[in-house]
Parts: sequence; C-alpha cells; structure tokens
Amino acid sequence: MPRLSILNHPVHPILQAIPATLLPASTTFDVLARLGRDEEGLSKAAHYSLIYGLVGAASAAATGVLDYYETENRPVRRLALYHGLTNVALVGSYVLSLLRRKGHKADDTALALSALGAALTVLSGYLGGELVYAYGVRVGEDQDGIPGAS
Repeated sequence: MPRLSILNHPVHPILQAIPATLLPASTTFDVLARLGRDEEGLSKAAHYSLIYGLVGAASAAATGVLDYYETENRPVRRLALYHGLTNVALVGSYVLSLLRRKGHKADDTALALSALGAALTVLSGYLGGELVYAYGVRVGEDQDGIPGAS
C-alpha cells in the first residue's frame, strides 16, 4: 500500500491538525458555556467544532492507517498501533459526547466524555510525537538506515 504524500510531504501530519485542534476546542467551548458566558453561542460553537473535528478525525485516521501498513519495524509498528487505538478511544468518547447532547448543549456526561477525549488527545499527540521524533517515522531513515523509518 503506498504512503500518501503531497509534494513529498506526508498527508497524515497535515490532516491530524484538524481533529487535534477542533475536538479539544469543543471541550473548551463546553466548559465556557457551563460557566455561563453566552451559553447558547458557546454550546453551538462546541457542537459544530465537535462535528467538524470528527470529520477531520476520519480523514486523519484514513491516512494514518496507510502509513501504519507501510511500517515494518515491529517496535515502531507496536507504538503506531497504540497511537491508533488511543485515537479510536478518543473519537469514541467524542462521538458518545455528541450523542448525549440535547440540542447543542452538553449535559454532565457529555462534558465528562468530552474531557476524556481531550485528555486522550494529549496522549495520542505524545505517541505520535514519539513516532516522529524518536523513530523518525516518515522523516528519513531510522537508526538501522531503513528509508522512511519503516
């Protein structure tokens, strides 16, 4: 399966910025709405940030899966699997949060699920950073001289 790139740049790191920013932003908007500042407007902002973040997560996941299947180095592949499973859990928590909403407003459970998703976003970012900065995935050669840190 080929690695997806545009102008010799991997696509997954570009697309991951969408869910990595919009999903935690939805949590932030929910918290601010709960504090009573423009509750209706912030709840709508949270709702739409959540929806667009989930759409972005689907795109990032598709390109991440392509990169995963090109990775041959077993320890790196295991770490990539943990990164992917963390993303599945965080997207699941945000989907459940979306389903719990009444209109645009998050109840206590939806807010807790959203907060869990935000925490998992941090863990996922750490694991993704390990893949790139510790193992050089998609940035050159790994410590064994294998192109693309496979």
